[in-house]
Amino acid sequence: MQLPRRRFVVVGALSGLAACRPVPPTPIPPQSPTPSASPSATAAAPSAVASPTPTPTPSPQAAPGSTTAPSPTETVAPEPTPSPGVTATGNPFDAHYDRSFKLTSLSADPVQQTPTPRLATSLEDARIDSAYGTRIYRATVPDSSTGARLRHHYSRSQAFNADNSRFMAEAENGHWSLHDANTFEKLEVLPRLAGNCEPLWDPKDPTRYIHTGRDGGMQWWDQDGKVVFDFTGRTPWPQATSFWTGGEGTRSADGRILTLMANAYDETTKQKVCHGIVTVDLSTGTILGTLDASRFPFPGAVPDHVSTSPSGRFAVVSWVWMEQIEDGGTFAYPVDFSSSRKLIGTSEHSDLAIGANGHDLYVAAAYRNDDGAAIIAVDLETGERSELHRLYLPDSESYACHISAQCFDRPGWAVVSTYGEHRVENGTLVRATTVQPEYRKVWLLELKPGGRALNVAHIHSTWPTTPGENKHYFLEPQATASKDLSRIMVAANHDGGDASSYMIGLPSWVLD
Repeated sequence: MQLPRRRFVVVGALSGLAACRPVPPTPIPPQSPTPSASPSATAAAPSAVASPTPTPTPSPQAAPGSTTAPSPTETVAPEPTPSPGVTATGNPFDAHYDRSFKLTSLSADPVQQTPTPRLATSLEDARIDSAYGTRIYRATVPDSSTGARLRHHYSRSQAFNADNSRFMAEAENGHWSLHDANTFEKLEVLPRLAGNCEPLWDPKDPTRYIHTGRDGGMQWWDQDGKVVFDFTGRTPWPQATSFWTGGEGTRSADGRILTLMANAYDETTKQKVCHGIVTVDLSTGTILGTLDASRFPFPGAVPDHVSTSPSGRFAVVSWVWMEQIEDGGTFAYPVDFSSSRKLIGTSEHSDLAIGANGHDLYVAAAYRNDDGAAIIAVDLETGERSELHRLYLPDSESYACHISAQCFDRPGWAVVSTYGEHRVENGTLVRATTVQPEYRKVWLLELKPGGRALNVAHIHSTWPTTPGENKHYFLEPQATASKDLSRIMVAANHDGGDASSYMIGLPSWVLD
């Protein structure tokens, strides 16, 4: 399980808004009996080594308890059904919007409070955003079987399958479930998935996905329990026991290339150790490159997370700012690790995008002055940096945000979701009460200087006044986009209840 970690937003010369990405512990679902190998499996499932709970550090830590591999004999998820009312564009929401509908430029509009919606039952069953006219559906509802929340995983993770007929949600108790993205019916609890096991949808086949064990393991499997890649004896680090992205990575847009950390838990120091980074081609079962931890820009430091650029040409590795060495940074490497390029000087909320010209972009909320003090895009191939949108507003105000660039079929765009608006008052950060165009909403950002910023929907969340860190974290909106940008999933709780996912449906001409 991941333990809390923090990133700090810097306002002028002040630092102190710790809102960027603490990751609370993930409860562990009840263990199943250890499975025997199925005929389709090519290697045995991993056995995890129990480890004591380490002291939280800026990096995710190993969790106590053993992890039993998911059973490869369970039934497969139901076959997806076509979206009802699909038009010639393939987008069902075209039938639910007037052709004159368009998104408006980012503007300061008050949030109109609305009652908590019930679970939607069809694409006709929408709530209309009072300010922007977009269609919003409550997609999940927690219950006694899930715990206090049931929502999508994160902004950098693709919630929807290849044809947008299904989405996954993660419960407070660590279980994952499969949902119909048109009727919003909860179809099944996925028996092989437990905690942060990184399920990654296949980009073409809507019935397929891959995943690993909780917080990584030696194998990655497909949805049927068949081993997709076994790292045993395949890397220079025999002591590594966990191969994963750190909970924030994905594979290339075509599904072939995957970048992973090779981690282990050191019983002597009671710390997680990273031995290196590895890139693999899942289509051929080959390792493309390795980077030993001794060659890190901060030798031996455990990365916050790793991921793969949409083209599959680059591995991106991110280290948080480390006070002990007063340094950190996010770096892009070709998949053979023959060179490197520093993108920014810390690890921020970000995603990897396809630019309008087809290039891979790193898009981030870069709060440090040295990194641009704005939402920026950096071309991974050329290093060209563009400032896209302000993070600092008049009267010493700013906000926190997440970025999702999972809309690979709509290059040149990203989804931004905002929260944590604040200002500096007598040297202290306090909540901002002025209505600003960026605050508490989902919006689209064009990935070029002077590009468009478009209102999508307000975020309806009531933040507790004295909650624990965990409750705050799961109320962060963390919006994520479908590949074609027809659907956006965002977290909210409306009247202070449990965190759920809400789906925004958009027509095909939304960027015209």
